[in-house]
Amino acid sequence: MQNHRGVVVAADCNQEWLLAWWWKHYSSHNNDPVLFIDFGMSKEGRAWCERRGTCRPSSSLAPALQLQSNLPQERKEAWERRYGKGIWNVRDAWLKKPFALLGVPFDQAIWLDLDCQVCGILEPLFKMLENGADLAVAKDRKQDVEFLFPGEVYYNSGVIAFRRDAPIVKQWVETTIAWQDRLPGDQEFLTRAIFLHKPNLIELPRHYNWYWVWGPNEMTLIRHFCGGPGKIELLRSWHNSPWELNLESEPLQ
Repeated sequence: MQNHRGVVVAADCNQEWLLAWWWKHYSSHNNDPVLFIDFGMSKEGRAWCERRGTCRPSSSLAPALQLQSNLPQERKEAWERRYGKGIWNVRDAWLKKPFALLGVPFDQAIWLDLDCQVCGILEPLFKMLENGADLAVAKDRKQDVEFLFPGEVYYNSGVIAFRRDAPIVKQWVETTIAWQDRLPGDQEFLTRAIFLHKPNLIELPRHYNWYWVWGPNEMTLIRHFCGGPGKIELLRSWHNSPWELNLESEPLQ
């Protein structure tokens, strides 16, 4: 059965430690159904998700993507210089993200990275789609990215509101397959897909995807702790007991 609207998140075994933190903040303000995509979670991680929403495996198309061993050595070295050698620990999940949006059971959906702290009711984000927009997404905090074409705008893929039947969803997947050996991750593929296909897009104000280093903002709807330093700050700001990050524990009500 299709649902009118809902939220989509994903995790693998490297990211599932964020699940309890994400859920505590999300469920404090919202009760829309959540679809958890399994990018390679532990048995305990999947069971935790199934107690709170629907959990499904990643698309079967995703394994066809090229990973580190398939890339030219020169490109691997260039990406490691730019993103660090840790890129290979996360790129598998990056490349799976566009496929996670295919076939979601929601007419209107919001994708959230697990390092996004939901600070309020997500209703305004859903409303962005009411007048026929294909998706709503914020510009990334940086635009000086070396791969951008002239006139191309760099978008952040951590917060995305989208319609299930919007062509850009499939186009993002197709762009990922076509550019997988030339671009590093999901954010770059989304940026290129938007540039090539010109969807009906709404650019979100910054407070819908507020980068954590910008400091306090009472209007913030979603605070994004992206990157390694962001995860360190996330842990530093998590003042409650360590057991609340344990997947075997129940979240606070």
